[in-house]
Amino acid sequence: MADGEEEIEKEACVGSLCFLQPHPQYFPPPFYSKLIGRNYRWKVGAKLSSGPGLQMKVQRVVTFPNCMGLDENARWRWQHIPLSVQSGVKLDAWLHQQKGTEESPEIISRAQTLRLFPYARIKIKNPVFGKLALRPVLELLPTPALVVKRQFTIGKTNVSFCANLEMLSAKGATWSLQFNWRKDAARLVVEPVKDVVGLHYSKTFKLSKDSKAVATGSAELPAELIWDGFSGRKGIWPFRFKIDSLKVSQIFGTRAVRTTPKSAFIYRQAANTIGEKDVISVVPGHWIDCDTEPGAAGEREFNMEVANVLEKELRMNGWEVLRPDRDAPHLSWEEYLNWVSRQTVKGIPVLEIHGQGSNADYRGHVLGVIGDQNVALSKELAGTFGHFQMDWRELGVPRRGGLIVESFNSDEVLQMRPWHRTWAVRRLSNKIVSAVERASAPNRMSRGFVVDLDAYADLPLEKPSQGAIKR
Repeated sequence: MADGEEEIEKEACVGSLCFLQPHPQYFPPPFYSKLIGRNYRWKVGAKLSSGPGLQMKVQRVVTFPNCMGLDENARWRWQHIPLSVQSGVKLDAWLHQQKGTEESPEIISRAQTLRLFPYARIKIKNPVFGKLALRPVLELLPTPALVVKRQFTIGKTNVSFCANLEMLSAKGATWSLQFNWRKDAARLVVEPVKDVVGLHYSKTFKLSKDSKAVATGSAELPAELIWDGFSGRKGIWPFRFKIDSLKVSQIFGTRAVRTTPKSAFIYRQAANTIGEKDVISVVPGHWIDCDTEPGAAGEREFNMEVANVLEKELRMNGWEVLRPDRDAPHLSWEEYLNWVSRQTVKGIPVLEIHGQGSNADYRGHVLGVIGDQNVALSKELAGTFGHFQMDWRELGVPRRGGLIVESFNSDEVLQMRPWHRTWAVRRLSNKIVSAVERASAPNRMSRGFVVDLDAYADLPLEKPSQGAIKR
């Protein structure tokens, strides 16, 4: 690089999360929106239809990328279009009624029909084909079909247009169009079929967290009325209403299954090899599956700022920094904990950056390290932040060999001016880098890595020099 020439930092985005590239070779992974119907999901349902008829269904849903998990670089192994694969079996029971003649109108016979058949379909979860933003669904069984949907959002209302192409072996291909209107738990579907226009209305009722009921009614309007109006139909109501169905379903296992943590001794032995591999995981707190735990006011954003600067400084010292919060969008908490265990048992540290407000502890003690006090990195961090007064075995990440560092008071952060905030992020990052380098020094020095720790001295107005690592 020529003297005076500054490296231009480019912005990268993963979904709505945009950030400065942590290093020139960084390429954002494909973005996967939050997937409904994730791994480990079984669905059992019963549907009572007018006719009369009863349908029982057992369904298994597997989604990509989740089902293939994370690779060693904290990215989803599946790097293609996200898919939802649904498969199962249906049992249909129909009661057919045959009526007599006009002279004898009573029912003279009944026949029951039972039919068991498998079904399978593939849904593409993210819009495809650029600005067309189409959402295809491919049905494999029992009848091959293709559904292409284009969705629009108007406030809290979702509107979509669907084109259905069904491949019938005897009759050839048939197609139809649908208009869907959905708001909250109500849905209206308009579907022209032959000489009528069908209106299907459904309402969803939440019975419990994983159980729901859906009631459906329909009306048919002769298609000719759209063109001819209501002339010649005085006194005749053109709609034919009926109750279609009532469906009840129960979902089992909507979350990934947590693996059993290994013994503290195994994680401790692995943690003391820090520096034998130049790999570390840095995770800002409350950015993974944080719907129910957003953290203290201002904490989440400051966690991210510290993690971003910390990542850059560690990379300048030769570390490969893994960021599952950024590179594996919408990772579930269970999937994350399982990954933490796989990393720490190999001696790769997992460090979570957190902060707390003044009211988090009645004594006012809000700083400290949460983790096994017998490992090198925990000891070095505690020399700066102290040990947080709680049993580290109560939290998922420390119980799997990771460390949580409560590194700042979020109430103080909210009072900072922009220049003070920037300085505080850099100063905090320097402290953590220094602890990491001190903990890993014995193993890194034996491999020829020497880091100038004086560059990370706690000097309020000085930044660490570029390229502090020597080899």
